[in-house]
This record gives sequence, C-alpha cells and structure tokens, in this order.
Amino acid sequence: MRSQIILVTCGIIWRGRELLIAQRKPDSALEPLKWEFPGGKIEFTEDPPRALRREIKEELDFEIDVGDIFCVSSHNYQVDKQNTKHVLMLGYTCAYRKGEAVARDVHDFRWIRVEDLDQFDFAAADHPIVEKIRAEHSHPDRGDREQPQAEHLLSDDKCSVRHLKREVNRFVSERDWEQFHSPKNLSMSITIEAAELMEHFQWATITESRLLTNDPEKFEEVAQEIADITIYVLSLCHMLNLDLSDAISTKLRLNREKYPLEKYWGKYTD
Repeated sequence: MRSQIILVTCGIIWRGRELLIAQRKPDSALEPLKWEFPGGKIEFTEDPPRALRREIKEELDFEIDVGDIFCVSSHNYQVDKQNTKHVLMLGYTCAYRKGEAVARDVHDFRWIRVEDLDQFDFAAADHPIVEKIRAEHSHPDRGDREQPQAEHLLSDDKCSVRHLKREVNRFVSERDWEQFHSPKNLSMSITIEAAELMEHFQWATITESRLLTNDPEKFEEVAQEIADITIYVLSLCHMLNLDLSDAISTKLRLNREKYPLEKYWGKYTD
C-alpha cells in the first residue's frame, strides 16, 4: 500500500456574516460535486497564504486577505486497492477584499450563513472545519428568538430610496420630531453616529476589521450604527428637498472626470 501526501490550503472566507463555499467540478478526481472551502495545492515555491490567494483568484476571480490558521484537517482518500492519497489541509480564516466571485474553476459557489452549513454535502476533508465553524460561530440562542414584528420587511433588492425616505419620514412625523430636524442638528447627528461606527473598528488591523462582523452580535451592532447614519442622511435629504439619487449620480460623474481610470486605477492619489 502506497500513500501520497498532498499538502493543500483552503480559505474560510468571510464577508460580513456570510462565508463562501464552493462545489467541486463533476470531473474532480476526489469526491466530485461535493462542497468545500475553496483552495488548492501549495506549490513548492509558495508559502500557504500566497498559494491560497492564488487559488482563490484562479478558481473564483476575486481577492482575499489571509489571516491566521483556523483549522488543520487530515483525511485519507482510497484511490484504488494499492494507493491512497493523504490530504493534509491548512484552513485559514480569510476576509473578502475586492472583486465579485465568478465560478471560473469550480462548479458552483454560494455565500451562506453558519446556520446553513447543514444543507450542503461537504467533502470528507472539510468535515472537521465545518464542525469547528459550528462550534465557534453558531449562536443557537439567537436562532430561537422571535423576530420583532414589523409592518414591512425591507431589502435592498426590493426597496427604492423613495420608499426608504417615506418610511423614515413616517417614523419621524408620528413622533412630532420634525421640529428638531434642522439641517444643523441632522448634520451633527450624522457625524456623531459615524464616530460611534468608527469605535467598532478603532484598534483593528485592516484584515481584522474585515473579519470583525462575522460575529453575529458585532454584525448587528455595526448594522445598527450604519442604519442610524443612513436614517439621518435620509432625514437631511427630506429637510433640504434633495434628490439623493440625483446627487449621487452627479457626484459620480464629477469623480469620473476628476479621477480618470487611466490615471488612478489601483491608487487614490498622484
């Protein structure tokens, strides 16, 4: 019996509270169409983080920041009666950096929540990683809580800026708060809430800041701060009778003229 040792790396890639999984191609030599945390073999000249960044770019066409090792997994695959492949996998905690994922060298991919892991059939070598993610990132008490009742459940896919403005204005007018919503007060409130948002990331490194919100409680805290800022921005637009979509499109046009692609691609200053 001969055993070949294969050293591979994979990424537990977080984007907010979601993490990315990929499906192996139908012609994969080992466990075709199983789901996994994406990655691949480490070349002789590479260190594991560099190999992982390369593999994600080749397979999914986006960029990541690689953090610390999250889990080391090991599994023996029986190739035939005489040969086995021993896969030793280094799983790294990673953060989405830039780009949009494209299935270039995988069959499929999904951004999922931790509670959705059970819905996918993972490759054997990935099982220890799945279990460790469940152990460290599951919050069973949160899943059992009743969701607060709301007249409307809004989402970016279905909600217009006009509708958001209307919802915010209705909330304000029901409480007779328009009297306090001068442009001065609202602009100051935006700044105060922005400072509270900054507090969450104040002492984190760039990579740590991208990973911060994979904790559901921290994600909720950050989401509420962003919501407070946006509510004040929408209220200010209402008080100034300002068309936010028009202002943004105008500003983007001016920025395109000010920062032409051929001069500023990949950098923010001369």
